[in-house]
Amino acid sequence: MELLVSIAMDYNKLCKSIFALHDDIRYAGVVDETGALLAGGMKKGIDSIVDEAGEELYLAQTAIRRSMRERFDPTMGKARFSYIEREKLSVITLYLDDKVVLITMEPNIDSHTAIDIAEDSLDMLDGKIDI
Repeated sequence: MELLVSIAMDYNKLCKSIFALHDDIRYAGVVDETGALLAGGMKKGIDSIVDEAGEELYLAQTAIRRSMRERFDPTMGKARFSYIEREKLSVITLYLDDKVVLITMEPNIDSHTAIDIAEDSLDMLDGKIDI
């Protein structure tokens, strides 16, 4: 039981470190293989653009998309991250063992900055940047 608490605390620390990368990050969360949020969430003072049920559905679909991508790992190699720009926000999805790290950002972030955030987040996951 103590180990699980320690791991969850590390995920919360990771999410806080991701928020520190850029002021326009709206959401940083760690999601398990079922789509359950393990740590993190919406930045304080920011309202979600989807309701709670919509967020739960999005997280579940994120977990499913991950499993679908893994089918191509043997031929294409493992996915490092995905990045999508939407009209109302941009989304980075990072892959951590059997978890997913989900980051959403304001739509005004340009793609180069978003990729920098993804790379810095990957460096945190790889232990190259202390969290």
